[in-house]
Amino acid sequence: MIPLDRTSGARLLDSRSLDGISQACGTARVQEGRRATISSALELEGTVSHEGDLTHFVANNLQLKIKLSSRGSLDESETPAPLRLKAADIPPIDPQVLANLEAVARDVAQKVDQMLRSLNATIQNMTALSVGYIQTYRDAVDSLGESVDMSIKGMYTLMARCEELDRSMLPIHTLAKQIREVKRTLEVFETLCK
Repeated sequence: MIPLDRTSGARLLDSRSLDGISQACGTARVQEGRRATISSALELEGTVSHEGDLTHFVANNLQLKIKLSSRGSLDESETPAPLRLKAADIPPIDPQVLANLEAVARDVAQKVDQMLRSLNATIQNMTALSVGYIQTYRDAVDSLGESVDMSIKGMYTLMARCEELDRSMLPIHTLAKQIREVKRTLEVFETLCK
């Protein structure tokens, strides 16, 4: 039940809408006033009862009216009837259309199959190329590691040879001292002979 105050209902509805409701109801009783017009119009849509200054209204098909109002069709006074098609209303199906549709569907299926094959081949090529790049990178890293190891070994070998050469050059230092002594002695003899 929805309680409606008569004075607030009179404020909410203007005279044009009340006249429209009363004309839709087929009642043109102006002598009964606004209350009679509202009550008679509401009685078509549901049950109206009066208690003192309050008017109670219970709408018929409230769920349907709520659905219609949610669709934005409050202004429509008639509820749309459900669409029912009879067998005579359905036109006959052209077999040529079905054959054309089947041919187009086969063509689309073949093109999709070709596209998937091409995509599969492209992905396989990309995968093989990626594997080749990875193997080349691995080989390059391995070769670089081996080259660095060989360079380090060669450097250690060179350092060891240099140390051996330095050790073997120790007698030469003493020989150089002796040569310097011989030169000095010769210079002394030369000065004495002059």
